[in-house]
Amino acid sequence: MKNIVVSFILVAILLSSSFSLFINVNAQLKPNAIVSPGCGDVTGYGMKLNVNGFEPNSNVGWKLVHPETQEIPTYGYFSTNSTGGFFESAYIESESGLVEGKYEIQFFDDADNDGNADPGKKEFIISMSVPCEE
Repeated sequence: MKNIVVSFILVAILLSSSFSLFINVNAQLKPNAIVSPGCGDVTGYGMKLNVNGFEPNSNVGWKLVHPETQEIPTYGYFSTNSTGGFFESAYIESESGLVEGKYEIQFFDDADNDGNADPGKKEFIISMSVPCEE
């Protein structure tokens, strides 16, 4: 009987350790983003955003940044689902100041919607170009 109790306690400890390891690994997932297409036209640019790995049930801010001039022709926010992701469409209008060149789309946790990345939270940058290069 004593062996059964000891075995049960050992199994319980192993299971709880495995569960907490799974939770910690899941919380440390790096964000990722797929932007399709990865290039657009100066007259306007429609894209699909498939983003994951951010703070669950929160907000992710995004900015389109011209790396050379640091100008931000457009920006926005999306709400994340229970896994920290979203799948949305976005359209960048030519009136926003879109010019030819390489750009970065910066994604970042921004729970308070202040336009700045939350300190110590996740960020992810992906490149795109206007117009599409052949």
